[in-house]
Amino acid sequence: MQVLKYLLITLGAVLVIAMVFLLVNIASTDADATYELRGRYKPSTDGKTYLVIEHDNGGGCGSLSVDGNRWSHRLHEAGEVMPGTRTIQCGAEIDIEIKPGNIYYFNYWGP
Repeated sequence: MQVLKYLLITLGAVLVIAMVFLLVNIASTDADATYELRGRYKPSTDGKTYLVIEHDNGGGCGSLSVDGNRWSHRLHEAGEVMPGTRTIQCGAEIDIEIKPGNIYYFNYWGP
């Protein structure tokens, strides 16, 4: 009986932790953004097109580049770009489609 009691207490604690994790993830989403595999995008306030790189592929790849040019902005800093297909390079090369008048937040290098 004691074992069952401790098992139920442990199970309850695991469920509480899982619920807290889920609520934190839901609260941290951007309600105005559209999410896709490589990140998210939302309309810019001034109608211009921007890219924000939020992940540097582990940091060991050297400098980031976009369309073959060194990316002069820091992580999480918006830089104005032309709409269309952009190629981000840092150890790997990823193509993303940035729609006109949006801010694209890039954060996933995986397959």
